[in-house]
Amino acid sequence: MASSSIGVLIILQGVMLLPAHAASTVKTGQRVLMIEMTPALCSIQPTRARMRQCLEGYSLTVSGLDMGYGERCGVGSEPRLTPLQLKVVNRIMPDTTVRSQAWQRYGACSPLSAASYFRQITNYAGALKLPNELNTGNSYTVSKARFISQMTRLNSGMSASGIDLICQAGNRRQSILTDIHVCYDGSDFGKCYQVVNNCGSKFIISGGK
Repeated sequence: MASSSIGVLIILQGVMLLPAHAASTVKTGQRVLMIEMTPALCSIQPTRARMRQCLEGYSLTVSGLDMGYGERCGVGSEPRLTPLQLKVVNRIMPDTTVRSQAWQRYGACSPLSAASYFRQITNYAGALKLPNELNTGNSYTVSKARFISQMTRLNSGMSASGIDLICQAGNRRQSILTDIHVCYDGSDFGKCYQVVNNCGSKFIISGGK
């Protein structure tokens, strides 16, 4: 099965995510990269309709990186990034509010600066490979077993227990994939300890068509 990195999948305009640099952090426990299926969420949640990723037709976006230090301990703080780093982060987290909420909920609790926190996000996202069918613009019904098999085959060291798939019910009560959580132990893939896993045996990948 062909694949692309998340940077390629996210940017429909052909702009590539800058190459991921080697992670330079000490292992501090589980981390969870949270990826949103943008067309599905833009359709299911009308309040998102004016968000940049919905207006510009993104297929995937990153909503945050849970560092394992708790949530909502940085309310009121805003992440400070250089213009160059902001340009890179914009490609996978285009919405200012999403970036701010991710930092306040997960990043500000960690010992990392905002620059280091978002660098970790781009490192993980740049190295992660996802099935190309996530970026066709079409909708598919897929089996969970097949999808997870593709993910683990594309990403060396990833196991089925290191992926948490989250779905919501569509108009016909069919499960629609809305989020993929990928778990890490430091810079390596790890096991997810808090899972939702509510997609059932089959689910729809919505391409917006």
